[in-house]
Amino acid sequence: MLRLWFIIALVFIVGVVATINYFSAKQEAKNSTPIVTVISKPQTGTPQLGGHFSLTDQHGVPRTDADFKGKYQLIYFGYAFCPDICPMALSHITQALKILGNKAEQVTPIFITVDPGRDNVEQLAVYVQNFHPSLVALTGTEQQVKQAKQAFKVYSSKVEEKGTTDYLVDHTSIIYLMDRQGKFVTHFNHETTPSVIADTLKSLL
Repeated sequence: MLRLWFIIALVFIVGVVATINYFSAKQEAKNSTPIVTVISKPQTGTPQLGGHFSLTDQHGVPRTDADFKGKYQLIYFGYAFCPDICPMALSHITQALKILGNKAEQVTPIFITVDPGRDNVEQLAVYVQNFHPSLVALTGTEQQVKQAKQAFKVYSSKVEEKGTTDYLVDHTSIIYLMDRQGKFVTHFNHETTPSVIADTLKSLL
């Protein structure tokens, strides 16, 4: 009999403790600040790329972004000592313009160096001979080139080679298609085929 009363009392005590813990936890949850996960909406619209730049072309003539308005532009940032990626991109631009035929007159291909220390006017004058005859190559001071890179959100970084003064340059490899007002339309990379670039331009011209 005594054992039965002991069991009943123990069950009662456990029940009371459980009830107290329940209401304490509920009150604590009520007073605490809830954790909210905020998921931002995806960004839509056209990226803000492009803008003012002031550089010098392969003939030593000062050029700004305003000089190229009125025509579509294919703009690529690279450097003349680039071993493979830059020549590939510029070759694809050259072939795309050849595919366009006479319509290519409505497009200006532009090469902007990210290595102004080596890519001076004379260097670029030789370099452009490997590509489309209408290609405009631009260089300038470090600050002028920096301004152009910032306008197009281009990254570049010098990579030194041990034991030599030679270096490579890591850089963004994008071909920017700008409209007649200098506004961004779309982009390609250095592996985009000439036919894709040409077809995109045909749909706009």
